Amino acid sequence: MTSYLNKILLLLLIFWSLPAQASNIFPLEPPDTSSPRATLNSFIYYTDELYAEATTASNMELAKEFLQRAERCFDLSEVPPTMQSSVRLESVLRLREILDRIELPLLEDVPDKNDVKTQGVVKWRIPHTEIFIGKVEKGPRMGSFLFTPQTVERLEDFYNEVKHISYRADKGENYIGFYEQYIYSSGWMIPDGFLKKLPEWMLTGYYGQAIWQWLGLLLIILICSALLWIIVILHRRHVQVKETKFMLSRLFLPVCGMLACVFVKYFAVEQINITGDVLAYLTVFLGFCFSVSAGLGIIVAGDIIMRAIIASSKIKEEALDADVIKLVCRLVTFSLVFALFYRVGAYFGIPVTAIFASAGIAGVAVALAARETLANFFGGVSIFLDRPFRAGDYVVLSSGERGEVKAVGMRSTRLQTRDDVMITIPNSVITNGKVVNQSMPQSSFRIRVKIGVAYGSDIDQLEDILVEIANNNSLAVPYPEPRVRFRSFGDSALEFELLCWAKRPHDRGRLIHQLNSAIYKRFNEEKISIPFPQRDVYIHSGQD
Repeated sequence: MTSYLNKILLLLLIFWSLPAQASNIFPLEPPDTSSPRATLNSFIYYTDELYAEATTASNMELAKEFLQRAERCFDLSEVPPTMQSSVRLESVLRLREILDRIELPLLEDVPDKNDVKTQGVVKWRIPHTEIFIGKVEKGPRMGSFLFTPQTVERLEDFYNEVKHISYRADKGENYIGFYEQYIYSSGWMIPDGFLKKLPEWMLTGYYGQAIWQWLGLLLIILICSALLWIIVILHRRHVQVKETKFMLSRLFLPVCGMLACVFVKYFAVEQINITGDVLAYLTVFLGFCFSVSAGLGIIVAGDIIMRAIIASSKIKEEALDADVIKLVCRLVTFSLVFALFYRVGAYFGIPVTAIFASAGIAGVAVALAARETLANFFGGVSIFLDRPFRAGDYVVLSSGERGEVKAVGMRSTRLQTRDDVMITIPNSVITNGKVVNQSMPQSSFRIRVKIGVAYGSDIDQLEDILVEIANNNSLAVPYPEPRVRFRSFGDSALEFELLCWAKRPHDRGRLIHQLNSAIYKRFNEEKISIPFPQRDVYIHSGQD
């Protein structure tokens, strides 16, 4: 008889997951839950029909319909969505087992629709029990009388208190319920003959599971843990032997973690048939592990995409563009992780809204404490939007620092001076001061070399010489062309100025040095005199 019921129940569970086909009842008609009497009567009627159809195995689609009608007599609003499928079936079988063992009141004594209207009944208790049928106050089932969430939560305790009691006499001598067969049955991968050959102690139940189910669950977890450990070791060896730029293989471990959770869940539920609170705890644990693995996978994938974008765009690692790309990719990554855990929390019935609301209040306090850091951060955003300078530009700050911008980060900017000293300046300081970018709009930088020659010198020859010297210097750019300006008649010399452009602001000092050296040597060759200041002093006596 046990083997027969096992097969019937397994058939029922298989067909329960299939789409419904034609049956002898209206598929969209809900059970009557307009009053406590209607709900109790509907549950007993549909479970009677369910047992009858499942025992004869004549119409499994019809059995599925009866099962779904019986399930709709429960208020599962407080059950996490991930647990509702198993809780629905277990609640039907447990409650039926309980009702088959206790004395039920006459239906005439149960409040009906008229009593609900005249007496304002909102909750009714089965006499001598703590099983309640209550009116749903909100939600899609509002107004229906259903077995309350508190009753659903305590059905396992109720069953454990009455399971030693025999079935009522009106059930007949050969009556056997399905619940014990359901919780101790196995999936299609474990044959019935295997369970029959097990010793009696292996079939003993603890916390709603047979010993063989506990051992099977432990074995599956150990196998998956060992496989993951081996995968981690092999992956580390692969990383040490072959280092790639983007390391796509880093996604392998999170994916394996997710697959391991799915594998354990499938075997625990579908083959070993773990049920009850053990299934609830196992589902939450596996869901947490799956979510962590998925979160790590999202973070790793975001890092890989970020590196690929930076490499493909040929962006300098120290440039602000790269820093902004990193920031955007990380914000998107953590937003996806946040959305993932928000959905997972809601799926498992965790009050994530309240948690994140509390975190938001704490975030305001942290923001107030870290206002300087936030000011630097928004200063970096301002630099990114305004682009006053980039990495490699030569700048002069209002505070007097002058040098090459080596890196522009979201919090600070690093400046290397001509003395090879690295200065780190907070972005909030830079954005609130004046910045002279000597590399913009052109990378060349104009220099001025002042020259004084003696009166009587050939100024045309002088101009040709200065232009020639500038054109022959490799640090000066040919365009704009070098030029000479006659500035003034000095007290001791004719004052000229050589104007030319260095390729980079960094070359200003070297270019001036080379030009001065070349001019002095050439003037000596051409016998051009560079006078020094002199004055004639006439001394007159006091006598006329």
